Amino acid sequence: MSRESGRSSHKDQGPQGTQVFSRDEVNQLLQETSDEPSSGSRAELTGVSSAVSGQSFALSTTRLIVGRADNCDLRLEDSSVSSEHARLVKDSAGWRVVNLLSTNGTFVNDRKISSSGISNGDRIRFGRVEFRLYDPDEAASTESGKSSWLPWVAVAVAVAAVAAAVVWVIQ
Repeated sequence: MSRESGRSSHKDQGPQGTQVFSRDEVNQLLQETSDEPSSGSRAELTGVSSAVSGQSFALSTTRLIVGRADNCDLRLEDSSVSSEHARLVKDSAGWRVVNLLSTNGTFVNDRKISSSGISNGDRIRFGRVEFRLYDPDEAASTESGKSSWLPWVAVAVAVAAVAAAVVWVIQ
C-alpha cells in the first residue's frame, strides 16, 4: 500500500502501539499550534508520579520542549521519556501538548494523544512521568464564572421560599 501525500486516516502502529507519523505530519501539528502566543503565563506543571513528586516546573515561555536531551526546556531524566518527547505551546486558545514521535507516548488524563488542548487540573504524562497542570489564570476565570451565578442562585432560593410561604398562608 503506497502512502499518498497529506494525512491518512489510518496510522501505522509501531512498538507498544505507538502511532507512526511522518515528519510532515508532525510539522503540520506544530503549525496548527503556532498562532500568535500570548505572554505572561503563570502556569506550572506539578509532579504527580514518584520520579517528580512534589516538584513544580514553571511554564515560563509559550513554547517548551519536554524530553531527556540537553537542549530541552523541561528535562526529565527517565528512561521512558524520549530525547525530544513533546512540545507544550500556549496560544490564544490556551495550552496545548503535542507528542513529538515519542516511543512511549504522551497522555492527557490517561488518553493517548498526538495533539491535545490541556486545561487547569489536567494530568499530562510523558512516558511514565506524570504531571498536573496548574494555570492560575484559567482557575481564576473559572472561579469568577462560577461566582457570577451565585447571586442568581440566592435570588431563586429567596423566590422559592416566598412562593412556599404564600402557598402555605393561602391554604
